[in-house]
Order: sequence, then structure tokens, then C-alpha cells
Amino acid sequence: MHLHPLPEEHRDTYREFLNYAFRPEGGPDWDDDDHPHPDIYVRRGLYDVPPETPLEDLDSSALVTVCGFYDYKARVRGEWHPLPGITAVASPPEARRQGHIATMLDDLLVEFRETGRYLSALWPFKYEFYRRFGWATTNNYAKTTVSPEELTAVCPAARGEFVRLRADDWDRLDAVYADSATEDLALDRTEGWWRYRVFRGWETDPYVYGWELDGDLRGYVVYRVKGDWESRTMHVDQLAGVDTEAQRHLLRFVRDHDSQVDSVVFEREHERTRLIDDLTDPRAATVEIKPGPMVRIVDVAAALEAVSYPTAAESAFVFDVSDDRCAWNDETFRVVVTDGEASVEPTTADPDATVEIGALSQLLVGARSVDELAQSEYLTVHESSAVDALGSVFTERDVYLREGF
Repeated sequence: MHLHPLPEEHRDTYREFLNYAFRPEGGPDWDDDDHPHPDIYVRRGLYDVPPETPLEDLDSSALVTVCGFYDYKARVRGEWHPLPGITAVASPPEARRQGHIATMLDDLLVEFRETGRYLSALWPFKYEFYRRFGWATTNNYAKTTVSPEELTAVCPAARGEFVRLRADDWDRLDAVYADSATEDLALDRTEGWWRYRVFRGWETDPYVYGWELDGDLRGYVVYRVKGDWESRTMHVDQLAGVDTEAQRHLLRFVRDHDSQVDSVVFEREHERTRLIDDLTDPRAATVEIKPGPMVRIVDVAAALEAVSYPTAAESAFVFDVSDDRCAWNDETFRVVVTDGEASVEPTTADPDATVEIGALSQLLVGARSVDELAQSEYLTVHESSAVDALGSVFTERDVYLREGF
């Protein structure tokens, strides 16, 4: 078995695998119209061939599993870092339960390490499946359902203008996004991402409207309407404003659809968003907290040395890292942090703490605290003094990876 870049002539087989995995109800002849991908999308295929097989000699009949990844950059501890987002993992039914996906993921992690991609992320179809391979949850998100009339309580008096936005307006939206998406793991969106993942949809393209004040775009909302004349629901995929005023005017825009839709679903909000707190009747809304994406360190030494830490943290500790999939991580490391930077090297010293790779990934991005993880099976602190040392380095952050992929 060997992982290869997917040749152009194998795209039909690639799409067949994805269609069966993610849209079996469409039947074998379902056509996705080959929606274009952003320029940061990379396809890979696992072939049942010897590793030395040249790319030009590959036959699509040897393809057993496919995947792709978006070559993202994401904010980690306040700075931009590579964060490939793995997606489109699929095998045909005749190739399942033979270890092919495990092989593919292992090969993909090797590729990421060799190309300087020391972190990775994905949205799992099953959390326990990817947990076995070292990924761990980053953040939860909130899904809120409410009738449009109930939004009146949060709607300001009319001001400014609502405008329809097109894909060529992507740079205006990107400026709003940059001001509003300040959390860690927010992505550095490209033009291709805006055009093909915001303004395009797999089934129907969404509506995109903005709120302008004196000609200045201050916020935008991306939504779809589902249902029929008898009952319709507005699904809000994104609602972003540079400040609270802009967000409230966008909610006014949503409220003004009360003659057309029976309910509004805010699909993927930050968990800290508490729309219900400002409603006249908080019970009128239903809020579901759902688990979000997962993150994994690809290369422990490279990742720990790449990110920044609190400048006040002066610390040295020894980590025994457990990683069943990546031998280069399954080591004991001495970590020295000073002036906001870390130096990492293997050591034979006794560890101050033992940590599983998924838990270390959560610590690195700030998704969970040292105190919290120390109560789990994934982090064992051998020296009590190490708790404070680790806590001063791996501070919790406001983490919110909002994009689906």
C-alpha cells in the first residue's frame, strides 16, 4: 500500500468513493457537478501497489481509499501556523475493515511532518474512531433554534442598509471576518475559500447579505432557506459583525423574514454566544451544545518549538509523550520555556508528566487546561510542582474552529 497524489484521470473514481460514502441515497449515478475546490485543496489516494510505483503507472483499479486536505493556516496562540484540515476520507464497501484508512492516515502524517506541517485538524464522522489515531476535540459549538419573532428583543431601530453580496465582494467580507474572528484556530481564509466554500453550496448556493453603515460593510450573514410553502426554516451558517451593533442589525435582518419562515436555526455559533440571555422569553429558544472538530500534533518537537507562550512563563519540565501512531513523537522530551519560546530535545531523564498525544494537542492549542486534563487518564503529573509549571506554559485560550470541512 502506498499514498500518492491523486492523478487527474482518477478523479471519477475519487468522486465515486465520496458519493457512496457521503451520499449513498443519491444512487450510483449521482452527479455532484464537480463543484470547484479552493486552491488550497489537495487530493490523495491510497493504492494497493508497491511504494516505488511511479505516479504515471498507477491504475485507478488499485485505488482502495481516498482523502483530501485543505492546506489551511490557522491562528494558534495568537500567531499563524499551518493546520492542514483532513477531509473526504472514504473507502468503497469492498475495501473496508482491512486497515486501509489507518495506513492512509499514517502515511498522511508522515507527509505532513516531512513538509513542515506540524499540526492537523479534522471533523470526525465518529469521535471514538479518530480518538484512536491521536486526534482530540478542540471546541464545542452551539446550535440555536428560535422563531424569528422572538428576535425582536435583540433588534435595534432601523439604521444603515442591507445589501446583497456576491462572490466578487469576497475581500469586503474578509475584512469583516478578520476583525470579528479573533479566536485561536480561526482560519486565514483565501479568496478560493470565500468563492467556493462560502458563496457555493453542495445542494444550493446560499444567500449572502451584508449590513452597511455610510457605505462601510460592518457585517454579513450567510444563510439558506429550506422547506416549502407550508413550513420553511432559515438556516444561518455564518453571522459576523465587527461589533455588537453590526451583529444586532444582522439579527434584525433575520427577524424581518418572519413572514416567510417559521423558525431560524443558527447552525454553528461560538459556545459562549448566549442569544437566549437577551430574549424576552429565553425558553422560546432551544440551544444544543455539540462537539466540534478535532486537532492533532503531527510533530511534537516542531510544534512545541513553533508556537509562542506567555512571556512571563519561565519553566523547564520533562514530558513522556505516548503516541501509538507516530514513532518520532513516542519519546521523552525535555522542554525549556523562556521569553515566550520553547526548546525541545529528547532526554532519558525521569518525566515530570506523562501525556497522551491527543491531550498534548489540546494543551498546545489551549483547548483544555492542565488542571482539567490532570483529572483524566490522558495526563499524569508525577511531580506536584509540575502542575504550576505546565499551567504557566499551556494557558487556556479562546479556541473556536468554526469552518466545516
